[in-house]
Amino acid sequence: MMKRHVLFAGILALCLASAGCGKNETQDTAPAVTATPAPTPTPSEFKPVDMVEMQQVEETDMKNVIGSASAASSKVVVINDTGADIDTFYVRKTIDNDEEWGEERIKGAFTLKDGEKALYYFDASSFNTGDSTVSTYDIRIGYTDENRSECYFRKLPMKTITQITLCMDESGDSSIPYARYLAGNSKKEISTLNEVKQRLGLLDSEEEEELTPTPEPQETPVPEVSAPPENSDGGSEDAKISAAKDCIGQSLDALIGACGEPGGSDYAEEPETGKTGYHYYDNFTVSTTVDENGNEVVAGVW
Repeated sequence: MMKRHVLFAGILALCLASAGCGKNETQDTAPAVTATPAPTPTPSEFKPVDMVEMQQVEETDMKNVIGSASAASSKVVVINDTGADIDTFYVRKTIDNDEEWGEERIKGAFTLKDGEKALYYFDASSFNTGDSTVSTYDIRIGYTDENRSECYFRKLPMKTITQITLCMDESGDSSIPYARYLAGNSKKEISTLNEVKQRLGLLDSEEEEELTPTPEPQETPVPEVSAPPENSDGGSEDAKISAAKDCIGQSLDALIGACGEPGGSDYAEEPETGKTGYHYYDNFTVSTTVDENGNEVVAGVW
């Protein structure tokens, strides 16, 4: 009898031991999961995303783009140096009616913050005023700050411009919008500040005389200035400017003989000088006066 009790007790103890250790046994004896190390990329596997994004940024050189490229379009870099953020941008051929500006071109795609650049795809064929003699363009901008008035930049030779900076002279109510631009392959900026001041009648007497000197009467015909000698790349731009200045007081034909045909021309009735011509070369502008008989005389170079 005693042997049966002992045998029964042994079997019971063995069953209890098996039931109480089940969880620990599973944890201790389960095979460990070993993480498989990712293969080390070879140099050719590093390039997909970053390289493509860097190349795109390099091609556009900026994040703000106005319009879209086409076979007929040219690139113009627009720089905001007005002191405030721009959110509307219009371009049109120069006309007298300030009510007609066509479509707004940023279209909410971005805000051109002060100091930032935008790439504007300029397609001259998309502008049609019905007047084929119009060769200059106007720009109108508006600001995110509703308390700031819109600004206008007028009579710009956009077809020849590669980069244009929109600027403000001084600040507050007395500020004057004007532009600085690069034309063609020139590295020297042309400023429209004096031209704007002249148009608004804000030049002092010395500035006015320097910009548009009055031609002196000539008792004898003035010989035309011959074109300066050119080198293999078409001649020095400084030499052309000097030749243009030598033509002050002479006819428009003399100017064209010395410097060649301008890239564009425009005419306006100015309160100070009457009918005035503006003739645009790569890195300078020539103004002329036109008398009642149609005689056109070179008046200033800037």
